[in-house]
This record gives sequence, structure tokens and C-alpha cells, in this order.
Amino acid sequence: MEKTDRRPISLAGLGLIGAGAVLGLALAAPASAAPGDNGPAQSKPAPVAEKDPS
Repeated sequence: MEKTDRRPISLAGLGLIGAGAVLGLALAAPASAAPGDNGPAQSKPAPVAEKDPS
């Protein structure tokens, strides 16, 4: 069996790949939930009772 040559991987490179993956997920998740999503952040204000002028 021949031994394959392996290149060393720097930890800084792995950190950049991980940060890119996290950023990609953070940007993709709100975009997929935004259309048609009527969550509590977009709720209508409560109706206000009108005062009697008399």
C-alpha cells in the first residue's frame, strides 16, 4: 500500500470556514421565514376605545 501525502490544515483556515458557515446560516434562515410570516413582531396594535364627547 502506498502512503498518501497529506497536507497540514491550519486552524485559522478551519475557523474561517466555520465562521462562513455560521454567517451563511444566519443570513439564510430569516430570509426563508420572512415571506408570509405573521409572527408576534408584526402583530397589530390593540384597538383604542374612543372617548364620549358628552
